Amino acid sequence: MNSKIRMKNMTLDQLQYCVINEGEKRFRARQLIKWIYQKRVCSFDQMNNIPKTVRQKLSEKYSLEKMNPVYVKESAYGDAVKFGFTLIESNHIVESVLLYDGKRRTACISSQLGCALGCVFCRTAAMGFIRNLTQEEIVGQLTGINDYLNEKNDKLITNVVFMGMGEALSNFENFRKSLEIIMHEETFNIGGRRITVSTAGVIPSIEKLMNENLNVGLAISLNAYTNEKRNSLMPVNRKYPIESLVKIAGKFFEKTGRRVTFEYVVIDGENDTVHAVDGLYKLLNGLPCKINLIPVNPSDDSKLRAPSDKKLKDFADQLHARGLTVTIRKSRGQDILGACGQLAGSINKSVSGFQ
Repeated sequence: MNSKIRMKNMTLDQLQYCVINEGEKRFRARQLIKWIYQKRVCSFDQMNNIPKTVRQKLSEKYSLEKMNPVYVKESAYGDAVKFGFTLIESNHIVESVLLYDGKRRTACISSQLGCALGCVFCRTAAMGFIRNLTQEEIVGQLTGINDYLNEKNDKLITNVVFMGMGEALSNFENFRKSLEIIMHEETFNIGGRRITVSTAGVIPSIEKLMNENLNVGLAISLNAYTNEKRNSLMPVNRKYPIESLVKIAGKFFEKTGRRVTFEYVVIDGENDTVHAVDGLYKLLNGLPCKINLIPVNPSDDSKLRAPSDKKLKDFADQLHARGLTVTIRKSRGQDILGACGQLAGSINKSVSGFQ
């Protein structure tokens, strides 16, 4: 096992401190940061504006190991690419997705290996919770996707959504440290307005996010209009019921000036009825928010099915007629199992089906 200190797992302040502690000037840390995150090198030898003696000294003590893609699956529709990246801390694969939308290049990245929350419509939940990803493993996905885009002579990532595997706000420390790197002007330079974090509705974590003043967007996975229905879809609702989600969404708007997006996975005959329209109106009327309708994505081990396109549009129209702000998320990457709720990494890096 590599005994070197992994520089990519340091915060930017820690990296600067280490460089100064090695007897180098502060500007040397800025050079390193640009090489690591803008140029995405994996060796000190590639840093040609840094003296060879300094590179040698750093390479003896620090590692710049990359997370390599074990598989890259491109959608036949040209709107999504799914990546399976090797992890650093364990013999697992984590999945993330590149989404194309006009001039946007959005990285949907993972924050945990598996998930503890058990939502019935999500393949990641079927894995159970294995562990949190490190800062290096979270940011490493973004680096790997930018490598892919660079090879395609395409523009680099413009937007980031923490909507991959796991609950980012339950891995708060590493999520927060990763954000610092993603947002920094000398690394990826992606501002808070172009970053969204999704949560199943863990209230204390949302409160912690609000107190950080990060200006990132918040999406809460709602998916039902009664506690009874949401309990059956999302066990976390027993601890943090719908009323608490509506209340925290209002507080989030008051604190940040940004409307919460309520993600609503639409299941045919389950949560897309007239009663659902009435229930959502009663819950959300007057609250500055958006509802993002997401047709449930197919899974071999689930009987849940999406409504027809017409039924989905009718549902959206009925909500809109009540004065609610509603969008329908276009499902991308279904043919590569890269759509919402379909990510599930592998435990064994050598699984033949992923070569």
